[in-house]
Amino acid sequence: MVLEKPLDPIKILGEEKRGSGRWLSLHEVRFIDPSGTERSWEVCRRTSSRQDSTPGTPSVDAVDVITIIKNGQGQATHVALVIQYRPAMGAYTIEFPSGLLDGDELASSAALRELEEEVGFGAQHGHSIQVIRTSDQVAYEPGMTNSCSQVVIIEVTMELHQLFGPESLRKPRLEDDEWSLQVAILPLPGLLKSLQDLQSSAGGPSKLTLDSRLYSWALGRELKY
Repeated sequence: MVLEKPLDPIKILGEEKRGSGRWLSLHEVRFIDPSGTERSWEVCRRTSSRQDSTPGTPSVDAVDVITIIKNGQGQATHVALVIQYRPAMGAYTIEFPSGLLDGDELASSAALRELEEEVGFGAQHGHSIQVIRTSDQVAYEPGMTNSCSQVVIIEVTMELHQLFGPESLRKPRLEDDEWSLQVAILPLPGLLKSLQDLQSSAGGPSKLTLDSRLYSWALGRELKY
């Protein structure tokens, strides 16, 4: 497989900060397209970004965790998700556990840390946990930000009765800004319908919105292309 046409180099003319907050800053990037036309684009950047000094360089700032739960027979049965209020949406969202990388932290280490904090799975609690795969950088919303994440797939071996209720072995350690977070462990078979049913029970998509990455993953599982 080859590209339909080469990826032409883009000349960056400069970047000007238009505003800044605690976590995010707004910039205007000026560049010249392959035809020689000068253009500009508004870009949102993380103030904690790990990017180098070159404007427009993708910055791997975060990790997304796909957590597959297997039973003692090795059958994949459930996926661990989280629900939390997102002020930018004015609604709750259901999504994969995720978080920012700390300094030079590896994506796999960040994924294990976030999984323990948000869901409560941790090897130090005696849980059987294995990192299966870590992706290269993937873009979040490339029309708006240079922030990228790495996707880490983790398998946790645990029986159904150990996931819920008084026998649950999960021990989450939520941070102060995760005050709204709750865990949703859903069966893998029929996942898309379970997500839609959960939306309906919460009051519809305007109350509980599906994260696009989770929706795409669930849709792909259903379509089986």
